Amino acid sequence: MEIRKGKIIGQGNTAEIYRLDDNKILKLFRTGLYKGIIKREYQNSISVQKILDCVPKAYEMVDVDGRQGIIYQEIQGTDMLKIILRSLWKTNHYAKKLAHYHLHIQKPVKDNIYTVKNKLEEDLNYVDTLSDEKKEIIRKYLERLPEGNDLCHFDFHPGNIMIADNKPVFLDWMTACKGDVCADVARTSILLKYGEVAHAPWIVRKILSLFQKHIYKVYIKEYLMITKRDIEDISKWELPVAAARLHEWISDNEKKVLIKLVNNHCDELVNKEI
Repeated sequence: MEIRKGKIIGQGNTAEIYRLDDNKILKLFRTGLYKGIIKREYQNSISVQKILDCVPKAYEMVDVDGRQGIIYQEIQGTDMLKIILRSLWKTNHYAKKLAHYHLHIQKPVKDNIYTVKNKLEEDLNYVDTLSDEKKEIIRKYLERLPEGNDLCHFDFHPGNIMIADNKPVFLDWMTACKGDVCADVARTSILLKYGEVAHAPWIVRKILSLFQKHIYKVYIKEYLMITKRDIEDISKWELPVAAARLHEWISDNEKKVLIKLVNNHCDELVNKEI
């Protein structure tokens, strides 16, 4: 398949996005990314299509000059993050919407997709900033957490929600899995509380950090209210979720914060057992 460079419409850490004809786009993954991960995203997308009607259709996997790609339905709209940044006075409104949207996608899963625990343990195995002793503490703790069988996006944030015709469309299902939805909420909470733009100037990172933390506070309060859950249901997943995130491409500053968080949690668990 031939891709004209002029048609690129976006890019991220793992892929470039090209517009094709017939209202389709090509998500072309960067060289070196493990093919199994790409295949999992495609299979996840097919499974999610059976559960939700507010996701882009996945058509096929393709090979383009030795690089793997997936052809998706193109969604014409604006991502929720851009909408928030354009109307900051409505931040609370959209943060509450984020909680309602998250609840909306948390449906039972019938297909045999990866479980939350499988994913967290797999990512933990590749983390090189934690000792083997700490990893073993986290694995044993993870075993005791609830199983669950509901859809978890595991990268749910405003940038992955497209608003098209005043309706949400949920993007990027590479990390989708099934399990306890509180793990997915813990993941979103960590992204909002600690995530940062790695290459932005310091002052920009600081402003965005404060902005994200405010969204988190409104989002989590609304989620707990509409689901009647307790914050402990979410926070008990913080340790394995934070530890697994250390496997990802994150800034050095975020890495330091998460390592400290994980070490503190592990120390608390050890002290409880003494």
